[in-house]
Amino acid sequence: MIYNTPFITSLNCAGEVHLLVGTQSLGSTISRVKAVIASGAQAKVVNMCSENDFKKIQEHFYGDERVCVFLKPFALQDLTTLGRQFVGGIVDKVFVNLPQEEALLMQDIFKQCLKLRIPINTSQRPEMSTFSPLSTYSDPEKSGLQIAVTTNGQGCLLANRIKREIVARLPSNISKAVTNMGQLRDRIINEDHTELITTYHQNSDLQELGYGVDEDVWDSQKLNKLVYEFSMTEKEQKLKRTRWLSQIMQYYPLSTLADVSIDQLADSYRSEYAEKNASSSKQSSAQPDHKARGDTSEENTPAVPAVAVSKDDVLKISNEKGRIALVGSGPGSISMLTLGALHEIKTADLVLADKLVPEEVLQLIPSGTETFIARKFPGNAERAQNELLEKGLAGLKDGKRVVRLKQGDPYIFGRGGEEYLFFSQHGFEPEVLPGLSSALTSTVVSKIPATQRDVADQVLICTGTGRKGALPDIPEFVSTRTTVFLMALHRSSVLIEALLSKGWDPEVPAAIIERASCPDQRITRTSLKYVPEVVEEIGSRPPGLLVVGRSVTALLSEEKVRFNDTRKFYIEEGYHYDQHNVALTKLASAYHI
Repeated sequence: MIYNTPFITSLNCAGEVHLLVGTQSLGSTISRVKAVIASGAQAKVVNMCSENDFKKIQEHFYGDERVCVFLKPFALQDLTTLGRQFVGGIVDKVFVNLPQEEALLMQDIFKQCLKLRIPINTSQRPEMSTFSPLSTYSDPEKSGLQIAVTTNGQGCLLANRIKREIVARLPSNISKAVTNMGQLRDRIINEDHTELITTYHQNSDLQELGYGVDEDVWDSQKLNKLVYEFSMTEKEQKLKRTRWLSQIMQYYPLSTLADVSIDQLADSYRSEYAEKNASSSKQSSAQPDHKARGDTSEENTPAVPAVAVSKDDVLKISNEKGRIALVGSGPGSISMLTLGALHEIKTADLVLADKLVPEEVLQLIPSGTETFIARKFPGNAERAQNELLEKGLAGLKDGKRVVRLKQGDPYIFGRGGEEYLFFSQHGFEPEVLPGLSSALTSTVVSKIPATQRDVADQVLICTGTGRKGALPDIPEFVSTRTTVFLMALHRSSVLIEALLSKGWDPEVPAAIIERASCPDQRITRTSLKYVPEVVEEIGSRPPGLLVVGRSVTALLSEEKVRFNDTRKFYIEEGYHYDQHNVALTKLASAYHI
């Protein structure tokens, strides 16, 4: 049996004429009329079940020119005479609400609508419908937010309940958040690249950054595409604030979006940041080429800024109350947060968080705790890192308990070593709390045994993006190795080309793991040679990583992981650990120091 997935859309009905036939359920008819006129269409009602229904609808919409009520039986010619003159009198949509004994009339209406290509919904009769209205929440504050849920006929009551559950979990300021993001986006688009706005339908850059109306398919794999921080093109400069805002929408907690201001975007950086980094850029550009080829490990990342700190200064600072902890928050799920990390989060005065730390972890931060989320957006990594270091140092000098909250583990491509040296040289030796690294937890939640007898006897963790965006040194292919590439999906085509050119097996299994251990986790299995095509097709759901090796398919049936040119990938959605997570969330919320 083939299951057809309905194509759900948000329709622009302004100026249309919608015909409502019958009042079997008067309450439903009145609700439908309200929805029709709220969409900007005109409602015309015929075939009253009783004269009393006619009177009640007239009374309810008295004086509203958008509602026309006819005390007459339905005739097929109504379909082609009651509509707009612009379309030859054909109505735009039809809603049928007749008693079941009128089944023959329903069938006649349905067939005629099919011939005329008029969308039709017949109440309680999905077999006589070409569309179904969804259980919808529309933001009463008019922000534009709508949430629609459907079970496709499996239970209208259930759809309504699911909708209520979703709405109840939204932050209280969601209306302001949606409005604020829209206003900022429009302002930035018009201020930074007005000349592009008139042709944005042809401008792939704007579409990739979320400017447009195709919200159902927007999952751009280019959201985190490489931008060279100190050598941006003119177009990249024009798109900078738009790119930053897109990153904020993608990563920041929903509750914080209402208060994001234009000053928090790219142009708000103090000139000293730019001057400092421009200087360091000139110095690094003078280094031999081999220095720019490495990954983001400590030996290849920018050196910690040189500081002159006297012994007396160190002793003086050490006697103050300020202390700092570099804390790993794990891959995303609260169930993978250590008790030590929870203690630090709950007792901090200042939390400096990576943008990749999931919202459910950030929600554990007490409401009164000062929190800053890193602005490490494409083309701004070094400036953002300096900003974090300076904020942390300022907090320490004020005697605060500072927590540098990092996604995964601080020392696995997280600049933890650099930060340790920086704060130590300023007289504050950090306490470092390990976190579960996404490099290994992602394999577990994806049913990938990183090592298994006769399958894989070693694990290698690499970066896909080295310093200044260069590729790392490509390791040799080992058939019994599981290789994990972090920060690689946004440039998968370049990486895979380099791997294949160095002799990697194009047929070796690969897994694209995104949002590991989060509710919207996605695991896509494929073959190495297909990875760039797959990323292009499915888009991106950062943070993500790439796992390559025979272990990727070791626990799955062969039929699921047999890939070829007609079936290039297999996707599994969601991370289902709800009961455990709910219990841990309650424990974390009740946590007392």
